Amino acid sequence: MTGVTEALTVVVVHHRTPEALATCLERLAGCRPPVRPVVVDTSPDDAAAGSLRARHPDVLAMSAPNHSYAHAVNVGLKHADGTFAAHMNADVFVEPDTFERLLGALRHDPDAGVAAPLARTPRGRRQDHGLLYHRHYLRLGLRPGGSVRVPWLTGCLQVVRRSALERVGGLDASLRFYNEDLEFCLRARAAGFACRLVDTPVLHLGGASTPADGAFLVEGVRGGYQLSRRYLPRPVRLAHRAGLAVWGALEGTLARSPQRRGALRRIAAMARTGRFDDAPFGDTLADVVDAPGRTGGERP
Repeated sequence: MTGVTEALTVVVVHHRTPEALATCLERLAGCRPPVRPVVVDTSPDDAAAGSLRARHPDVLAMSAPNHSYAHAVNVGLKHADGTFAAHMNADVFVEPDTFERLLGALRHDPDAGVAAPLARTPRGRRQDHGLLYHRHYLRLGLRPGGSVRVPWLTGCLQVVRRSALERVGGLDASLRFYNEDLEFCLRARAAGFACRLVDTPVLHLGGASTPADGAFLVEGVRGGYQLSRRYLPRPVRLAHRAGLAVWGALEGTLARSPQRRGALRRIAAMARTGRFDDAPFGDTLADVVDAPGRTGGERP
């Protein structure tokens, strides 16, 4: 964008997808305005790190424990400066004008603290974030090339105003996998910042490094209920919890996969006891903690 001189710091969270990371960085190198990638690797490999330094000497690379996406983002954001910063997955491929469009939306709406692009799947479809988000897609379709205010934005790529980060803090690392993007947007909105969905497409491979482990289903549900507990009125929270108890008990009996049965039974147990505080992981996402209702045979 005309008049922009500072490079935008873009935190790229990487976990065992070197091919995707290589494409991601190649795309970032062609962006305008210029961006400064900060790669946070949650499963560092000496050979891969050496190759990254050789091919992209301008990239700041560092490692972090594989605690959560939120933790990795927060590590990278410590190295960001300027009015805006961005964070993204390594399996997101931007266009040359992606950040120009996102920054433009934020600059034209002084109350906006977060902006995100229109994420598409490899088949060219809009990424599915549920029926409510589909409504935002329909509104965006009425403003081709523009943007709309929405309650929350997908976290595969977000540009954030520094003043929003300073006021509300970084991403919540207690949400170990999923929901941290939604929670950050809710916090930003509570602090007076709007969120804008921008009609500029990016390709998101989606889940390129997510293991097929029932613990991730448990964590997604656990985090979703944490949001209900923090932000929704008591009757809605009670209905949410009751629904989880019924769903977990029913599908925990009917599911074909032993791993899925174990995960759903754990969800039902959380709903019965109200114990939603403990994530199904240890110090890292690779450490799965045993819990009632989960047997050793159901561990991947």
